[in-house]
Amino acid sequence: MSDIIKTESMGIIPSFTVQMDVSDVLYLSWLIPEKKLRPAVPASINFAGILEDNAMISLVMFRSKNVTSSVFPFVHFSYNQANIRTYVIDPVTGMPAVFFLESGITSPLISFVTGLLGVPWRSIDMKLDVRYKDEHPYQYQVYGDWKGNFKIEFKGDNAPLNPAPFQNIEETIKFLTGPAVGFYGGPGKLIRFEVKHSAIKPYAGKLSTIQCPMLAGSGFVEEKDMIVPHSALIAAYGHFTVFMPPTILSI
Repeated sequence: MSDIIKTESMGIIPSFTVQMDVSDVLYLSWLIPEKKLRPAVPASINFAGILEDNAMISLVMFRSKNVTSSVFPFVHFSYNQANIRTYVIDPVTGMPAVFFLESGITSPLISFVTGLLGVPWRSIDMKLDVRYKDEHPYQYQVYGDWKGNFKIEFKGDNAPLNPAPFQNIEETIKFLTGPAVGFYGGPGKLIRFEVKHSAIKPYAGKLSTIQCPMLAGSGFVEEKDMIVPHSALIAAYGHFTVFMPPTILSI
């Protein structure tokens, strides 16, 4: 670890874990010039270098079920979540990570609690309607209010996936779903947390409708380009363990 990187614990909060099952996970990703994202990502965080002068941005939506913590193991709850993220290198380990640009959650209570931990999950309205065929999600609709009314329709038809600029489809999937470190925050002070998750096995498909004011208003992806993502993937299931509290990274 570099001498200029300092990690701090969050006061007297003891260590604990959060377990959850995630389902109906939608990954819509776009390849954009890195310079578009740089103002939103601290200069001390490097983008994933495999993309050269480009960066990948993803809109990810999913259900979180059976959410429980090691502090209150008998309390279980569920919510839906959405985030916009990009792919970076963790300056602590040198491993792949994600930097969250925006996040929303359908539980006002969890939004409040995570805010106390420095994780800015905006309270939003979001509903999912997902239909399965042969254990694969094939018809996906998500809608609600996230800085304006949004609606996304997707068909998981196992459409061919163009892996470029990656070497193959497996590398694409690993890049998008593999990172186990996440960041929130701005220059000089970053919130860093670690997760452990099962292998995500996504199924490719085709985006038919997207209206998303949060993404359109970000300026990262042109509205006219939103309908043609680099990749559109859906995964039926995953299990996550989140290690809390996060640490504060000063670089």
